[in-house]
Amino acid sequence: MPTLDTVVNAMLTRSRAKLIMASAISGTVSAYLHAKKRVVVEDGGPQISNPLIVGLNPNVTSMQYYDQVPVNQTNEFTTVSYNMSRVVGSLIISDQEDDENQGRAVIFKILKGKIMALDESISRQFAAYHTAVGTGTDPNGLGNLIPADPTTGTVGGISMASEAQWRSSSYNFAGTLTPENIEEAFDDIVELDLNRSSDGQTSPKPTVIFAGRNIYRMHKAAARDKTVIQLGETGTGKKLINLGIVGTTHNGIPLLFDEKLSPNVAYFINEEYLTLHVLRGVNMKIKQLVAPWDTDAIGRRVVWEGQLCTWRQYRTHAFLTN
Repeated sequence: MPTLDTVVNAMLTRSRAKLIMASAISGTVSAYLHAKKRVVVEDGGPQISNPLIVGLNPNVTSMQYYDQVPVNQTNEFTTVSYNMSRVVGSLIISDQEDDENQGRAVIFKILKGKIMALDESISRQFAAYHTAVGTGTDPNGLGNLIPADPTTGTVGGISMASEAQWRSSSYNFAGTLTPENIEEAFDDIVELDLNRSSDGQTSPKPTVIFAGRNIYRMHKAAARDKTVIQLGETGTGKKLINLGIVGTTHNGIPLLFDEKLSPNVAYFINEEYLTLHVLRGVNMKIKQLVAPWDTDAIGRRVVWEGQLCTWRQYRTHAFLTN
């Protein structure tokens, strides 16, 4: 007859795919990134790094005939780096619980309940991570990657105070947004501010907007009597609806409600530059949990390691509050 430890391991192993899915579709942000295949599997290493253009080449100029041309030293790049975050969840069952619930049917019922609780806890925790200000050992969230004040603090190891090219945009309407002007305000952000830099270089427009309750309801009220492209008619809209994501569109850009966001907040995102990185082999990896000698219990631990990263900021992403 299999031991309790063997049963726990077998049931949790069979549930691993469900736990992975719990983190993947935990909230609107994660579900959208998975639906759009913006998830990168990292082979190893404690950091994720990429070069970042922060300057221009000063050796571009007009000339004629034998004019001397500049050949100054260039310093166009720096490195943006993110540390991996590790998230763990433990399933514990005491020997007393085992002794008091003899019989395969009873113990299976208890273990099933414990795994369901672990699944729900993972889902809620990851949904909170992706929208919060990732402090301490927490994974990054939209709150610290695209801050309300982009002139202070550090993202990816780069100071936003000293590197203007590494600042996202921020808008504080201080309660002046209404159903009568919200569409115009969104148009200004999407079509004018985030679509063109001050020196005439074009920047990619946002591809998705994540909104809190009040912003989402206000925009929906503004568009109620107008013809809009419904979420299900967009490229991945049907998949998002199947994942339980509530949304509409703004000029064809998905506008998605996220209950974890503050009610008067929205994020304008270009998904090409926002990716979720997961360490290979550590996506709900199952580890044996050995209780100390003074604890009469057995268990297993599931481990996830990865990070939410942005790879471009200037006129690419934006934070809005009302």
